[in-house]
Amino acid sequence: MTQGASEHLRQVARGGLVGLLGSAFAAVCGLALTVLVTRGLPAGEAGLFFAVVALFVMVATVSGLGVDTGLARFLLRLEAQGRGQDVRRAVVVAAVPAGLVACAVTVLVMLLAGPIASGAGLGDEGATVVRLAAPALPCCVLADVMLAATRAFGQMGQTAVVDRVLRAGAQVAVAAVVLSAGAGPAALALGWSAVYAGSLVLAAAALRRCLRARPKGAATVPERSLAREFWSFTWPRGVAGLAQVAVQRADIVLVTALLSPLHGALYTAATRFVAVGQMANQAIHHVLQSRFTLLLLRRDDDSLGRTFSVTTAWAVLLVWPVYLVVGAAAPVYLAIFGEEYVTRGAVVTVAVMASTMLLAVASGPVDTLLLMAGRSGLSMVNGLVALAVDVAACLVLVPRVGIAGAALAWALALAVRCSLGVWQVRRAVGLTRSMWAAPALAGGAALACFGVPGLLLALRGDPSPGPVLLVAVAGSGAYAVLLVALRRPLGLGEAAAAVRRRAGREAATTPTATAGDPAQPHPGTPPLPTGGGTHPDDRIPGAAPTRVSGGGAARPKESDEPCLLET
Repeated sequence: MTQGASEHLRQVARGGLVGLLGSAFAAVCGLALTVLVTRGLPAGEAGLFFAVVALFVMVATVSGLGVDTGLARFLLRLEAQGRGQDVRRAVVVAAVPAGLVACAVTVLVMLLAGPIASGAGLGDEGATVVRLAAPALPCCVLADVMLAATRAFGQMGQTAVVDRVLRAGAQVAVAAVVLSAGAGPAALALGWSAVYAGSLVLAAAALRRCLRARPKGAATVPERSLAREFWSFTWPRGVAGLAQVAVQRADIVLVTALLSPLHGALYTAATRFVAVGQMANQAIHHVLQSRFTLLLLRRDDDSLGRTFSVTTAWAVLLVWPVYLVVGAAAPVYLAIFGEEYVTRGAVVTVAVMASTMLLAVASGPVDTLLLMAGRSGLSMVNGLVALAVDVAACLVLVPRVGIAGAALAWALALAVRCSLGVWQVRRAVGLTRSMWAAPALAGGAALACFGVPGLLLALRGDPSPGPVLLVAVAGSGAYAVLLVALRRPLGLGEAAAAVRRRAGREAATTPTATAGDPAQPHPGTPPLPTGGGTHPDDRIPGAAPTRVSGGGAARPKESDEPCLLET
């Protein structure tokens, strides 16, 4: 492995560790919240609350307009070009439209709460719950934008503390207080959403500290040109983000509307574990945004390929054991929410979801890579294709098969999305089949230690908590031994070095696209392009050269080929 690739992997491990710890806490909080709601409310009322939360998340994603990805792509590039003042202006260019859209959507949702609740099968009580949750929408959107700006510079600590720990923990605490007082879903939704106001205050303070530490620089283009430059890339990602979160959340709303809030609660409980693995995966992908940006700027194809391969393997190592154990012990997992949640449909849903997520994680951060390479239009198209598949399959399967039909529809949509993603990243970015050698090795280790014992456990039928715990503990021990033996091909040495952070030599640093960054190009690698008001050509195989017209922004020409999205 080259020195450059090793340094980038250490940087990913450092930031990923912070994000992983925060995501692990948030995942536990999410599971705890679901348990509190399912055990504290009747199943019908729990399903109503979960449906409103799903609607809230989808509407917040729409209002966010995809600016998180736009900031991740642009801020380091602007700084690399000496446009420090444009960095601050870009944050404003991103935040103001998102905030205005969020306010407008909030008013619209409150006015149309009745028809929205009726269409989702939530009734009059659902309309009240929607109205109570809606005012927090601008706070949620703006907090996400501000934290995305800090992540664009590779600073994961703010997101981990503000969103993953404080926000998630506060929502669980509020839910515990509300439910202990005997209140219903309306009060629960009000308390859950009000936490976002505190998140906004903390996120604003974190962003202010981050920007004050960045180089000042100068503004090189008019604000209107900067806005055109930013939004020409970002708006397709806003549509893609909607499609992505809709695939993740729309099935809850569809199950509630097509069946009942009771079935919505069953489906939410059965699929809650998916978010646990997704958060761990997301912790790595957030760090990769800034790393991929630097590697594309430096045109370091070797380090790019190695970083993609090894970080995908790390995600597999972290996430596959969770899905393998839960998939094999579905009845034990479902019993956490109450015995009434252990149904045949719920067990099938868990098994389908777990199997599909193995594929999703192993496909790697293909969407992150293409987005940082300027292919936001591809992401949009592919997301819409996946959403269309999911909704159409749900409408066909849910009335006939129940909640298991929603799981099958979701699995089909995710399989389409991942398959297109892997195919597209090979064609557009030039990664080869060898890039999946390390993820395949990691997956084999997880299957040997958790998959095979889990399958034997499942064949026994209706496993009890004792055998499940034994499989998890014994599998973890064997896993640790196996990973020590495979540490070199899986890049675990770099991860261990980053975690140890030896005094004075392995201190964490904020990624920056200047000469002071520790991950410098190898001799002979072209220096970072600087100056001017256009983006440097990312030199992606098959990408058209950068175009400049009318003095406006320049960006790589979008391909007409199918696109991709990641989990």
